[in-house]
Formats: sequence, C-alpha cells, structure tokens
Amino acid sequence: MDLDSAAEELYGVPADEFAEHRTRLAAQAKAAGDKALAASIGKLRKPVLAAALVNELVRGEPAELQELTELGEQMRNAHRNLLGPELRALSEQRQQLLQRLTELVRETAEQTGRTVTEPVLAQVRSTFEAAIADEAAEAAVLSGRLTVVLSYTGFGEVDVTDAVAAPVRRRHLRSVPAGAEVSGKADPETGDEGTAEPATKKASSGRAATTGKAAASGKAAASGKAAAPGKAAAEKQAAGPAGSAEQAHQRRLQRQQDQLRRAEAEHADAARVLEQAQDEAATASQRHQEATAQVERLRAQLEEAQELAWEAGQARRSAERARLTAEEEADRTAAAVQAARRQLASLESDRESD
Repeated sequence: MDLDSAAEELYGVPADEFAEHRTRLAAQAKAAGDKALAASIGKLRKPVLAAALVNELVRGEPAELQELTELGEQMRNAHRNLLGPELRALSEQRQQLLQRLTELVRETAEQTGRTVTEPVLAQVRSTFEAAIADEAAEAAVLSGRLTVVLSYTGFGEVDVTDAVAAPVRRRHLRSVPAGAEVSGKADPETGDEGTAEPATKKASSGRAATTGKAAASGKAAASGKAAAPGKAAAEKQAAGPAGSAEQAHQRRLQRQQDQLRRAEAEHADAARVLEQAQDEAATASQRHQEATAQVERLRAQLEEAQELAWEAGQARRSAERARLTAEEEADRTAAAVQAARRQLASLESDRESD
C-alpha cells in the first residue's frame, strides 16, 4: 500500500465512514513498519458531505461526468469566441445536466438508505456548476478526491486552493491534446515539469538568432556605405509621403483593433452577467414553485384542521347538551330521593306514636 492507493480507497467511502476508515488504513501502514506513510494517511482531510457525494458520483457515473467535461469545453469555447446563440443553447443544456447530476446524487444516496437535504444538494449543484465553468475546478472534481465544495461567481477563476487531497490520480484528468503548447512550468498537482523546450535552450536560440541578425545588419550597413549618398537621399525623399500615410493607416488600424478588443471584452462580461442572471432567475423560479407547492400543502392541512375543529366543536356542543340533560335528571332524582326520605321518616314517626 502507498499513499496514492490509500487515498484512492479512502475517498471512495461515504463521509460518515471516512474517519474510521482512515484510522484503519493508518494502522495498517504502521503495522507494516511504514510510519511515514501512516502519518501521511492520518493527514488526509475528511471531505464535507457534499464533496463526498460528488466523489461518489464521479467514480460511479463516468459517462455522466464525460458529458460534463464536454459541455464545459463547449461553453468555455463559446465564451472565448462570443457565440451568443450557442451560449444560450448550451446554458439550457447545462441546466438540464446539473438537474440530472443532482438527482443522481440524491438517488445514489437513497439507494443506501441515506437522506440528503436540500442545502447539501445545492452545494453539490454549485460544485458541478463550477466544474463546467472553470478547467481547474473540472480537474478538481474529476480527481475523485474533492474535500470541499466549489462555487463560481460568474467572473474570474474558481478558487480550488486546498480543494483536493494529494496525491491526485492523473487517470481522472483529461490528457493534453497532441500538438498542444505546453509550458515549461511545473505541474501544480504533481510537481512534474512539462515537456516544453528548456528555457536555457530557448535563450541560446534567441541569442543565436540575435547574433545572426546583428551580423546581417552589419553586412547591410557595410554595403550601404558603398552606395552613393545622392541615391539614398533620393530614395528617402521618394518614400517619405508614402511612409507617413502607411504609418497613419497603421495607427488607425491599431486604434480600431483596440476598440474591437474592448468591445469584445465588454460583450464577454455582459454575456457572463446574462448567464448568471439566467441561472439566478431559474433558481428563483424553482424556489417559487417549491414555495407555492408548500403553500398549497399548508393550505390543504389548514382546511383539514379547520374541518376537524368544526367537528370537534359539534361534538363539544352535543356533549354539553347531554351534560345539561344529565344534570337536570340528577337534580330531579335527588329531589325524589329527598321526598321519599321525608315520607319514610313521617311514617316511622306515626308508628312510634301509636
């Protein structure tokens, strides 16, 4: 057993079993004489409930997660290229996918006798939404070793700091396409360097190129000295008006390009704001529907309670009438008893007199 296999096993168990399982794995490593591994296993963080549910779905439903990665790539590409109609269509697909993933989490938990509350499901949905919006968040989710929930505000990058337990299995992450540009920076998750050309080699190549250019320039300068001064002046004078016009054209072109970039950036921001507003509107609509359904349930309960109260009132009035009748009957019989006693006493008194 190594740290990778221990983490892979550990983050595949339900959240309520995590601590006990971690203790057992650490004890196994210690018994095997690997105290360093035992200490590393003991430091693996317990995921919050929503993160544990996401890890469980990542491992159990790879096809659904493949759809998530494909949709995320399409949406990010549409954002970069400002494809408004495509973004609207993809936003609808995203809502459907998020709803399906959330329901899958609920169903998976219920199959094992667990109940997931609505706030936890909201955190699960938020995490999957962040994975669609941001590549770093997608990689964190696909690792299957998420420890915290993620969220996307609609702007910037998703904060995935300390969101994943190390080490991260590369099999959960998408490989870099063939021919893609790779930087020479170290991988933040593994510490391995990329396959790009070393910086020293690039610098050497740059210096060689610069040296070559300088040599060529020197030769050109030497040749220029041999040219007749009058010819050079004539060429400069002839090229003057055309050069000025070309420079002015370049400046206008540059300004137009700057305006276009600003307009594209503003449009991209507006598209993100629109997307966020659409999401918030959809969430608000769902909450309104849930609240309306709750009101209807409460109204039905109120009507039922009112009917029971009316029936109880009728029963109380009937019981009160019966009580009054019984009370009158008791008074009547008490009076009869008293009269009979007086008559008996009178008869006994007359007998004694005789």
